Amino acid sequence: MKRTRKTFGGMVASLLFAACAFAGTERKGQLKIAETVTVGSQEVRTGTYQVEWTGSGSNVELRIMDRGQTVAKVPAQLVALKRAEAGDGYSTNTEPSGNKTLAGIFFRGKKYELSIGAASAVTTTPSGKSDARN
Repeated sequence: MKRTRKTFGGMVASLLFAACAFAGTERKGQLKIAETVTVGSQEVRTGTYQVEWTGSGSNVELRIMDRGQTVAKVPAQLVALKRAEAGDGYSTNTEPSGNKTLAGIFFRGKKYELSIGAASAVTTTPSGKSDARN
């Protein structure tokens, strides 16, 4: 009986550890930006950045970081997708001034995307929105 409890306890502990490890990687990703974009009130230049989000439910806070330093922090929404993305990438909206704003981030193999700020509430024409895949 004691052996069964120890075995069961070990299995439960390993499952919890695996779940915690998986949950930790789910809230991080990488973003390669091929053009200068505006995120919130910050200009983010071409480069590779780490992204991290915190919060519960669909409303989260997104941080875009370069070498551990926060470049931009904005509210975002986790949006469920019907199928997993084929690659990593992002989408932008083009403002009347010609500036591009980051509208969303998606990740290879994930069934969700991050919709940035009020971008999910903005209706854009197909010519005003572009996708970039890495």
